[in-house]
Amino acid sequence: MSKKILLADDSVTIQKVISITFASEDYELIIVGDGETAVKKAKAESPDLVLADVAMPGKNGYEVSEALKNDPATAGIPVMLHAGNFEPLDKNEAARVKASCIRCWTKAR
Repeated sequence: MSKKILLADDSVTIQKVISITFASEDYELIIVGDGETAVKKAKAESPDLVLADVAMPGKNGYEVSEALKNDPATAGIPVMLHAGNFEPLDKNEAARVKASCIRCWTKAR
């Protein structure tokens, strides 16, 4: 049985990169482009992991994490927050909303 990953990101580029990354793996990837839909999908689909962009329409990644962690039905779903080169990542805010992990997408140096 494949694991479900919910990707919440408004960037089509990131959506494609993540899709390609998991294409040959045994994961079901569910993709949404905004935070409001991410929360609804997480409640409906019970994914094994949520990957959420910190800057997207509707609810941002922090708000998605907070909404999921404050709902007993989704509180156990790990939430990984990610940010791009031009999006600041607030580690204190990520901790406050109980994100499981944070990741910055940066150019290789």
